[in-house]
Amino acid sequence: MKPQDLCDIDDLATSLVVDVFLGFNTHKMNIEHKDMYECKSDLKPIIDKFIQNQSMKKAFDSFWNKKYIPDHLFNASYKKLVKDHIERYMGMFYLDSGFQIEPCYRYSLENKVGAKVNATSYWHKDGIIKRLVGCVAELTEKEEDEILHVGKNDFSVMYSCRKKCAQLWLGPAAYINHDCRANCKFVANDKGTACVKVLRDIKPGEEITCFYSANFFGENNVNCECCSCEKLCKGAFKTNEEQPKLGRYNFRQTNGRTNTYRSPDKSKNVEAPKTPKKKKNVVLEPVTPNKNPEVDKGEALLGSPYTKIIQKTRGLDLDQASKSPEK
Repeated sequence: MKPQDLCDIDDLATSLVVDVFLGFNTHKMNIEHKDMYECKSDLKPIIDKFIQNQSMKKAFDSFWNKKYIPDHLFNASYKKLVKDHIERYMGMFYLDSGFQIEPCYRYSLENKVGAKVNATSYWHKDGIIKRLVGCVAELTEKEEDEILHVGKNDFSVMYSCRKKCAQLWLGPAAYINHDCRANCKFVANDKGTACVKVLRDIKPGEEITCFYSANFFGENNVNCECCSCEKLCKGAFKTNEEQPKLGRYNFRQTNGRTNTYRSPDKSKNVEAPKTPKKKKNVVLEPVTPNKNPEVDKGEALLGSPYTKIIQKTRGLDLDQASKSPEK
């Protein structure tokens, strides 16, 4: 699917399904998008009937109407593309979906009104949430200039380190929020799609999250507003003073122990602790006997896998998703 077609069809599908279900307008790629569907009361029964009968054919036949579909998409050449994408969003209402898109009032970038993906069933580590998919379209530099507007519709753009290009990422999985200690990760599929793999067990009601990249929200994610950053006082929640951690040694406790050797009375001398005497005639054995230390030529680090992973933190590469951090 071409990037512009994906943008138009995604805006249509979210308007017909997600916005009707949530009761408010969610993100759109077209920054001049207007609510075309004043009679959303006509659309809600389509979703309700699908939840009961699980018939995608009947649901799409109801959606495929000039009353709801824009003229440039209401033709035979786009019908299958529109149907497939609407089904991706309607997929959350299948009985075996295991997830649901719900309102989210957390993030300032969305003016505190957005959406999130919550689990509706148990998911175990290494499981694949098959119906939680996304469509990927590669962007040329020209398409980036024509389609993307900084801070307005660049909410779902990733950078492929392997292909060295920006990738548009839309579909139900685009509603997955970032977390620095995510419980899932994106996994590339065939035919320009991607699904979600579970990194640790997830309970019903728990939010499904993915790690976008180390610098997605500013350098070192300094502006990150995820739940983990809030709990750890990092990102946008970082305080000026480091809070002491209970149950562990910290600088305050260390200074307290040091001060016990100082007298409050300056005229009184307090004996400092004595350093243990060294034993004479004791020869220390080398860690590796009979082996001279190797000379560090500085070449091993440059070719190490660790260095390669660092180089890939510019953006999320769906083709190398297995190397995304698991926290």
